[in-house]
Amino acid sequence: MKHFKIVVFLFLFGWVGIFAQDKKFVTYKVQEGETIQSISKALSITPYDLLKLNPDIKDNVTKDDMLIIPNKQYDPLADLSVADLSGVGDKDIIVDKFIYHEVVPKETIYSIVKSFNVTSEELNKNNPFLRENGLRIGQVIKIPLSINDTELKAKEANTQPYLVKAKETKYSISKKFGISIDYLEELNPKIAENGLQIDDVIIVPIVPIESVDDEFLIYEVQKLETMYSITRKFGITEEEMIALNPEVSGGIKEGMLIKVPNMLIKSKPLFIDNIPVDTELKIAMMLPFKSKRDSLNFAGDRLLNITTDFYFGAMIALDSLKNQGLSVTMKVFDTENSKQISNKISDQVELQEFDAVIGPLFLANVKSVSDNLKYGKPLIISPISTKDHSYIDNNKLVQERASLENQTEEMMDFIKANYESQDLIVIKNNSKRSQEQYDRIIADLKALNPEKEVKTLEPKDGYIHPDEFRVFRDTLERNIVNWFFITDNDPAYLGDVFNNLGVFPEADSLLVFGFEKDRNFDKIDNNFLARVHFHYPTNTFIDHNSSVYKNFESMYRRKYYGRPSSFAVEGFDVTYDLLQRLSDTTDIIQQGVSERIGTKYDFIENTSGGIINKGIYIIKYEGLSEKVVNSKKP
Repeated sequence: MKHFKIVVFLFLFGWVGIFAQDKKFVTYKVQEGETIQSISKALSITPYDLLKLNPDIKDNVTKDDMLIIPNKQYDPLADLSVADLSGVGDKDIIVDKFIYHEVVPKETIYSIVKSFNVTSEELNKNNPFLRENGLRIGQVIKIPLSINDTELKAKEANTQPYLVKAKETKYSISKKFGISIDYLEELNPKIAENGLQIDDVIIVPIVPIESVDDEFLIYEVQKLETMYSITRKFGITEEEMIALNPEVSGGIKEGMLIKVPNMLIKSKPLFIDNIPVDTELKIAMMLPFKSKRDSLNFAGDRLLNITTDFYFGAMIALDSLKNQGLSVTMKVFDTENSKQISNKISDQVELQEFDAVIGPLFLANVKSVSDNLKYGKPLIISPISTKDHSYIDNNKLVQERASLENQTEEMMDFIKANYESQDLIVIKNNSKRSQEQYDRIIADLKALNPEKEVKTLEPKDGYIHPDEFRVFRDTLERNIVNWFFITDNDPAYLGDVFNNLGVFPEADSLLVFGFEKDRNFDKIDNNFLARVHFHYPTNTFIDHNSSVYKNFESMYRRKYYGRPSSFAVEGFDVTYDLLQRLSDTTDIIQQGVSERIGTKYDFIENTSGGIINKGIYIIKYEGLSEKVVNSKKP
């Protein structure tokens, strides 16, 4: 223990000295008047090299753009982690180009010299006490770093820097580069501990991949890559690699074309419900009942109905879990939909030791509760908000509904999987929301077929006149499916779009994709939605004919004498799934995928280190009914 404390002291003392040098690339914010040429000259690199590091820069830079640039103070030795070095154990520490190693039983001078690739003279020179007292268990010895130049070159040859953008997560980046999250963390050890931050420069692989089918990809082996590095990259074992590619049993060689799993579709295992005997949980529920009002107007108060229905659904979940042997203590608080009251409730010391807090419903109040309970035990559950939660810094904050960005990403994955040279038309609106959605999708749409134009239809004088649709229709190809994409949820805009596309002649085969479906769609004629085969992503989808829903409805009617709303189903799903997971472990990200009455749960880490559910259904109008579609034909 004494020796270990010395190592910790050395590590802390040496930290300041190595931190500034440990990244090969850093970020630079463009100043007023700067250009690619002037920045390149100041950095003593060519404009080509600067643009190679920043492929998103198309023409020139503007003020406040973030660029990746070389770090002039970079020291390759400082960039090495324990995982990069052969012979180094998990408990060893690297400081100032030395390894501090605690001697374990059965180690000898010979075994250490061999493992760490140093000479006995170097070992004795840095540890004079070895000549006098010999090697003893528990000693901490100082070993000079010996770098395997081949491994270092391999790491550099097959990776590139990448600038983390707003709302990106480990999941989305690993998906983008076709690798596992484990491999991304292996390339960037600090993000495993500290999470991702906007404008971080991380290392990602250069992945030369071609599709072969939905399940597998063809990958070209790069210079200096090994069986170990490739299996780590794609998250498979050596045995699985050989089973897919028998020819690699004799060794991996540069230029080989090998079959590897498609990480873009690799799915998590299913979460299995299991409540251990004598499990006890304490939860709180914070909902806006507004119980202090003189009268409760259920007929005219939508929020009161949402709140009550959600609570009733949660009570059905608790009854079901208690029947399975779970012991639950629950406290219910009325937030009155007030930030001040939410703050006061969550400031109570006893809540720090609860297992979870469900609510509040609205993001502003969630932020207040999250800040108060950031260093406590409970998970904070934001049950119904789809707004961006990533600005809240709390790794125990759980967003139960996927954001619009997540839904867009899932919809685009579906579109990419099914595209077969259809014509693509984006319908814009004169709104900030529409422009933001257009910016999210346009690059991906253009990439589907670079030789085909992605057409855009825009409103004039605030709306799209029917004549504009007719003129535009005349420019479309016949005998081909035309795919339309809507970018806003404004009621007038939706009316223009569906009232015109919904009456296109049957000869014009078309399909409309949306990226959300909220209450504004309720005013659209279902016949028009059916005519255009409307597709959209959603967090929740209830099959009223399923046995699981009918069982829930029967319990709900017996207890509350009415038919459950979608919010009652959501109250059940959120509470039931959460408590099943807490009965197992609090690490809900690693637990796998579950599906309840109307909600799929597949939790990932968001940009700020919190947790978000990316369980999303793709829904298709088939006649006047809606159905869940998989990744195949729309």
